[in-house]
Amino acid sequence: MADRVAYGSLPFKEQIAFFRNKRNVLTEAWTDVWEAEHDHAFMVAGANRIDLLVDLRAAVDKAIAEGTGLEAFRHDFDAIVAKYGWAYNGGRNWRTRVIYETNLRTSYAAGRYAQLQALKSVRPFWRYRHSDAVQHPRPMHLAWNGLVLAADDTWWATHYPPNGWGCQCTVEALNARDLKRLGKDGPDTAPPVDMQQVLVGKNGPHPRQVETPAGVDPGFGYAPGKSAFERGMPPVQVPPSRQLLVRFTQDTINKAAQLPALAGAELLGQLLARAGIAQVLDATFTAWHRWLIGIGLAGAASVPSNDLVVGSLDRDTVKALAAAGVVPGSAPIGAGDASVARASNGGVPGQVRDADAVLLDRASGQLLYVNTGVGGPATVVRVQLTKVPGAINTYVGTETVPGGSLSGRLASGELVLLQGEL
Repeated sequence: MADRVAYGSLPFKEQIAFFRNKRNVLTEAWTDVWEAEHDHAFMVAGANRIDLLVDLRAAVDKAIAEGTGLEAFRHDFDAIVAKYGWAYNGGRNWRTRVIYETNLRTSYAAGRYAQLQALKSVRPFWRYRHSDAVQHPRPMHLAWNGLVLAADDTWWATHYPPNGWGCQCTVEALNARDLKRLGKDGPDTAPPVDMQQVLVGKNGPHPRQVETPAGVDPGFGYAPGKSAFERGMPPVQVPPSRQLLVRFTQDTINKAAQLPALAGAELLGQLLARAGIAQVLDATFTAWHRWLIGIGLAGAASVPSNDLVVGSLDRDTVKALAAAGVVPGSAPIGAGDASVARASNGGVPGQVRDADAVLLDRASGQLLYVNTGVGGPATVVRVQLTKVPGAINTYVGTETVPGGSLSGRLASGELVLLQGEL
């Protein structure tokens, strides 16, 4: 819908939990609750009756949890105003947009903050992104577009978006490979923070002198969700097994990706044969799959990546590929958030590891790991082979096909049997 916020219109559980953890606070002016205090307090300037505030909060909660648009919120707002005879300041369209967008944007940003914190071990860099949808860009926000800093850089404490009324800037999580794709050897240097003294609310009942960073509207010089996260806001439950996997195997995976495919397959074959590693791969993928399904991909990073390890080509597959005239660039198989979320279930690593047959689709350059059903359809895990040394083969998706369809394509020469049998 055209009246929805440009980003964050699909609700997700961290966003909803952040908003619902707030307490109601009666106020006379917008300056009564300042910066990070908004992490813990719900207020609407001038709403100084608790029953009025409760109804306004319910309307905002509905907008966040159900993803309704601005016009639906305005309908609820009008009914509440009529019910209480509330004489609010400002025009109706302006006031409803401020309440609606500010709450949606800050709750979205806070939910994303919790997710980004949970991903720091695998995506330790954050990139500032300016929205092209903004009709009147702020010059400093444009200047920050593309800025990459460490997730723990103190600059984010005052510049994590939104950074003003109507600001649609966002933050994107990156890893070291993403930086290389951007032509960077490391994070950028944070711009200087120029704190300025500003008098706010001078026409209201409670004016106050505050400090705010240049380029950031007064009241927005904080990271939404940071104080809630630090005080124990339930973060994204990133499976501990994934953290273990990253710490225990990432160096080996990176080394294997730099080796010729056969040498990498032999190295990873030794790793995957170690007690517990296969179980960690299975548990990690399953938990990550469930988490991404739970958030509806609202928090998934937009930069394609293969951070999640699925498995590896084994040595026999690499040799069979060579016999078929195909030389893969490496042995590891990885998956990104989008492909994991599209998986029909969380069993992909096991389906790769225990496949009944491995086929090469000559037309697409994909490997098909086939698990045949007894008298039923077959499950096919598709992996896109890379021919680029140092790159990683990519899990594409899982599909279910009629049992006999693969045999027909095999007989026609479209597919090449590399291992096993159908």
